[in-house]
Amino acid sequence: MQTNSNTPEVISVDPATDEVCCDGGGGALGHPVVWYAFAGQNQVECAYCDRLFVKKTERAAH
Repeated sequence: MQTNSNTPEVISVDPATDEVCCDGGGGALGHPVVWYAFAGQNQVECAYCDRLFVKKTERAAH
């Protein structure tokens, strides 16, 4: 099965998380480390690589 390379990676994080960092995940092929605050939102998107960080729902966290 071939995946669509245009689909951003979705990363689930703990619902209590306030901020996340992203480096593109590619080591030397990644991007500069950037930090994002959720600031009342349930998801944030990296401006460099479009990774989507999503807070797990309480139901999914158990």
